Order: sequence, then C-alpha cells, then structure tokens
Amino acid sequence: MSIVLIGMKASGKTTVGKILAKKLNMRFVDMDNIIEKKYKIKSGQSLSFREIFKKYGEKYFTNLESECLSEVCKETNGNIILACGGRTPLTKRNQNLLKKIGPAVYLDVDKKELLSRILKNGLPAFLKYTNNPGKSLDMLLKVRNPIYEEIADIKISCSDKKPDKIAGLIIKKYYDQN
Repeated sequence: MSIVLIGMKASGKTTVGKILAKKLNMRFVDMDNIIEKKYKIKSGQSLSFREIFKKYGEKYFTNLESECLSEVCKETNGNIILACGGRTPLTKRNQNLLKKIGPAVYLDVDKKELLSRILKNGLPAFLKYTNNPGKSLDMLLKVRNPIYEEIADIKISCSDKKPDKIAGLIIKKYYDQN
C-alpha cells in the first residue's frame, strides 16, 4: 500500500518522503515535479510549479494539479510515497483520489517554525499579504488545517523533529495500524 504525505508547504513532505521511500523500498513521487513535467508536455515550456501558479492563477493550477493526481492514481501500483502540494487535498475531487492511493499522513508543524521555513526560500505566491506573511499564513492555516485533519489517517507533530525521526514515527504508526 502507498502512503500519502499531506501538510503545508515546508512541512517536510518531500524530505521525509524521500527518507520513507528509501527505508520502505518504495518509489518517491512529488506532486510538484509531476505538475511541472505535465505543464512542460502541454506547453513545451519549463516553469516551476510556483511560476505556473503565478502566471495562470489558482483555477488553472488546481485543474492541472487534479489532472496530474488522477494520472498518479491510475499509475500507482500500491508502492509509492506521494508528497502532495500543500493545496492538493483542498478539493473534494483530490480528496477522493488521495483515498484511492493510500492512507494520508498529515505532517503538522507549528506556525512559527512553519513561517520560518517558508520564508527561507523567499515569499511564495500563496502568502498574499506580502507586508504581513504571518497574517496570510494564519488565514491559510485556518482553512487548510481542518481539511488536513479530516482526511488524515495519521497526524505527526513535526515541530523540532529531524526528518529521519519523523520518518521513523510514520513507519511505527503506519505499521501499528495495519
């Protein structure tokens, strides 16, 4: 069975996902990379997922993301670690697709640490109030956290934990439930 990692940007989904995939001898799949590859096939251009979102807007990006997730769902042979984008689980369509792939693990990071991690790579497009990124993050967390909580089979508190430790906790919790 596959494992789906959900949570906010910078919660550690990619880093932890790669460690999990190695420890469990599974293939690692990153939604951001899938979206970028799909966009390149469709347009002939190379853009990062951030640039795609900025250039075409939320609706286009959401449709592209759902299309990519649907393809991942069809191609999955039950042996992947999927790192979702922070917004992937926000639509009902994507939630249904994620459930078909495998159990969802919510990587939860407290707001202060999350904001610090996000800002390390520059202000992302989804933090709309550039003069107050903390306020923007609060608004996003208010919307997203309940969705992550609702669809998660397992929730891991990741604040002040190293990625290897988080991967170990996921493995322990995952196998304790199965």
